[in-house]
Amino acid sequence: MFSFVFLNKNYGQKNDSLLKYELDISDKKPTYAEIYSDSKSYKEFSDSYNLAVKNKDTLSIVSFRIKLSNFDRFRGNYDMAFDKLWEALVIAEEKKMQPQLVLIYRGLGILYDLYNKDKLALENLEKSLSLGKRLLLAKEIKKNEVASCYFNIAGFWRVRKEYKKALVYLDSCVSVHKKSKILPYVMTDRGYCYLQLGNLGEAEKLLFGAKHHLEKIEATYLVTNLSFIGDLKKEQYKYNESLKYYNESLELLEKRGLHLELKPDLLQKIAEIHIINGDLLKAVNHMKASKISYEKLFGTTSKQNQRLFEIKNKYLTEITESNKLIDLQKAVIVENNKKVFRILIIFGFVIIGVIALYLFYYQRNRIKKLSLISSLDKEKNKAVLRIKSKELTAHALQMIEKEEAIHALLLIVKNSDLASFKSLEHKYAKGSDKSWEEFNKRFTEVNVNFYESLCKIHPDLSATELKHCALIKLNFNSHEMSKVLNISVQSVHTSRYRIRKKIGLNKIESLQTYIGSI
Repeated sequence: MFSFVFLNKNYGQKNDSLLKYELDISDKKPTYAEIYSDSKSYKEFSDSYNLAVKNKDTLSIVSFRIKLSNFDRFRGNYDMAFDKLWEALVIAEEKKMQPQLVLIYRGLGILYDLYNKDKLALENLEKSLSLGKRLLLAKEIKKNEVASCYFNIAGFWRVRKEYKKALVYLDSCVSVHKKSKILPYVMTDRGYCYLQLGNLGEAEKLLFGAKHHLEKIEATYLVTNLSFIGDLKKEQYKYNESLKYYNESLELLEKRGLHLELKPDLLQKIAEIHIINGDLLKAVNHMKASKISYEKLFGTTSKQNQRLFEIKNKYLTEITESNKLIDLQKAVIVENNKKVFRILIIFGFVIIGVIALYLFYYQRNRIKKLSLISSLDKEKNKAVLRIKSKELTAHALQMIEKEEAIHALLLIVKNSDLASFKSLEHKYAKGSDKSWEEFNKRFTEVNVNFYESLCKIHPDLSATELKHCALIKLNFNSHEMSKVLNISVQSVHTSRYRIRKKIGLNKIESLQTYIGSI
């Protein structure tokens, strides 16, 4: 069985969404999608993992952690998937489990890619591919695993609109199997790349050819295929057909209850077609539904994001426990040294040297292992905090894009239906206040002591000026701040001047640098 993950990020942009698929490329059933949607299979894996822990079977522990991570990732529990891979990585690197490391590096690359950590994502994906190719030559892994690595890197470049690079890696997927298999998922991605490169004829041939095979094996990747065909029809100005394929993709997604992260983007695409067709009311409704769906998946009230905010405390607790264990080991070392000293007096200098050397290397290796675990935990904690800060900034920028889009639609409605405009404008105003409250809540959770520290140093700052300081800390420019706060750019400049004056900065000192240091 051959697992692929297909990524398409940057929610709200044309032809881009937050997608994750793990697919079975063979013609065997059931597919990964069917396995990972089966709660019974999840329980069986969990029970097997617990048994492996009980029996101290290290290889099985790592293998089942990787499988459980796949379950979590496929269901959208990315924080839990990340956590399991980190713990598997510590053991796999220590025990030099190279086939398992191929899967772990690839999984980490996928998760880093999800959170827009481009450098770390590509680094882990390429590390997985390099190790996979070496193991394939040694016949220690199957071709499917190496083809998966090529496909993941192709997806990395495709979502960054490097379509020619993506095609090179997609060709490698086929080359690994020496063109002996029909690969409808690769055909789908190739079709999308050709679509973006302007070769509509080849794109149509590949997308519909892939559609035929995906329907035949009832693969969940058909959701993506239909969405891409909708994009193709839109480029061909066949808007009714485009709407038909978007709706088919959405219906299939809702029917199977999988890949719900696709829903906001599909609703957004449908809204765009309604705008083109002049049906503004449907467009507004679909945009609202898209926003609601997105917030349900990725908003501050979602279970996943609540877990993300809890991860920091969890890792801090783990680090504290590790430090306690290190202190305990040091105490044991001291006690053992005392015992060794007594033994040395009895048995002589020769035996003293042997025992001292043994204890020295034994205890040093144990401390190194504990230090490595503590270091990895700290790195893991920092990674999560960086992810949360990145996610906060991305959320605010997406909020700006949504507000601009809704405002533009309101202007169109105003010219065509004044009564509807007034009603929608009132709802829009309430929604803007709610968006700020949600943003401020998320900011406070990520930057716990910011407001407290700032008010302590500069108690004369007003509530409005504190809002400006929060956005300055996130490196927002004046235009972005005006959109979030629903004020003019000139008002932003005036507020910045007042803040500088209250803080007491001179002309050459940077307000951005000062706020960022708090």
